[in-house]
Amino acid sequence: MGPTEALARWAADLRYDSLSDDVVERVRGLLLDHLGVAVLGSTRDHHRRWVSTELRMAGGETGASTVVGTALRVAPDRAAFLNGVAGSSGPNLDDVWHGSLGHPGVGTFPALLARGEEVRAPGTALIEAAVVGYEVTMRIGSALGRSAFDRGWHPRGGCNAAAAAVASLKVGGERRPEVYQAAIGLAVNAAAGVVGAAYFSDAWYALSGQASREGLLAALGAHAGLRATDEPLAADRGYLAAASDRVDLASLTDGLGGEPMLMQTGQKLYPSSGATHAALEAAVAARRELGCAGSDIVKIDGWGFREMVDVLGRPHPTTALAASMSTPYVIACGVRDGGFDLSHLDLGRIADPELARLQSATRLVVDDRLDRLPPRHLGARIRLVTRDGREATVEVLAASGHAGNPLGFDRVADKVRRLLTGRWPESLVDQLVDSTAALPRTDVEGLMRAVRSGD
Repeated sequence: MGPTEALARWAADLRYDSLSDDVVERVRGLLLDHLGVAVLGSTRDHHRRWVSTELRMAGGETGASTVVGTALRVAPDRAAFLNGVAGSSGPNLDDVWHGSLGHPGVGTFPALLARGEEVRAPGTALIEAAVVGYEVTMRIGSALGRSAFDRGWHPRGGCNAAAAAVASLKVGGERRPEVYQAAIGLAVNAAAGVVGAAYFSDAWYALSGQASREGLLAALGAHAGLRATDEPLAADRGYLAAASDRVDLASLTDGLGGEPMLMQTGQKLYPSSGATHAALEAAVAARRELGCAGSDIVKIDGWGFREMVDVLGRPHPTTALAASMSTPYVIACGVRDGGFDLSHLDLGRIADPELARLQSATRLVVDDRLDRLPPRHLGARIRLVTRDGREATVEVLAASGHAGNPLGFDRVADKVRRLLTGRWPESLVDQLVDSTAALPRTDVEGLMRAVRSGD
């Protein structure tokens, strides 16, 4: 049995009754996080432009599936695309799997919810689908490792297409392993996601939507009897070999059937790349230790892993997206303001001269020890030096919400309420929290009422 077949058989066989209470609770928190961030993302201008574009293409046709944050119902593939865009547009607040720098929630939930509305799936099917979607995308991402990103392939484009495919099948009640196997092949055949085209641009947000749509189409095609090769992942010219220089095939199946990998997912309290969070919390703690104002800091030294330094090390961003992906800017906000929130993505705040000074005073270096710790830890060490020569150094290995320091459901609910205050009716926010907490008693249709306007 090849690894694709093994994944397919496991996904087909998984049943709700085999899942622990901890896993079910984790799904609740991940789902609430995803939907709250997607509602926020639906308010962004680029999402509205995509909605307008999709509606023109639809020619007035309607469907069964909700476009999050609107009163619209469209065909499931359009909803999967638009809700994938919304879920990655929070901004930078979607969950994360550091084994591949991927984002499993926006690969799993948009497609399964769009398909789940169409078939009126129960809550148990939703939970099963979430578990298999996360497992498949995280295992493929682990097999790819960090090499795929270095070569220019973003895991959102490929791993998430496979996640959307198996999750769409599961929520629809499919039980045939060969259909899951075919869906994985059809999905990775459509894989894309070019880092050089997407980073710091609107194309970044479309990655997740494209993967969600292609995964759902792959699931429906496989269900209709369309097939791919038997081993689309691990073959010599399969997805893994095409996307990565350092493939770890064992990651596809080692431990399969044990604790689901979604238990290792990280969630974000701050609207920036998860690779900046340890540096942010270390900078805040170091300034607190010094007991000084940000204006007293004249030098900032930072040590971290490659992605934190080399990928996200650009200072002086000029757009909100670039700011959310700039380690120097996030550190400067932590030093000056004691944290990082949505207000730090306002253009006026981004251009603040004091924040610019602190970024210019920042020096980042890759630390060999910290670079060996991902994905378990995305750590950073920050040293602040004051005008009078005092200094403080703090190291954080697992920032709040990351796998080593997870958020519980109540903290996720607090995050969602904070993000949506003034942006979404309070009664619908309450309904979203309550209906998610009630899973599996809540079905997909009941859940989506809370993220649909005008009901």
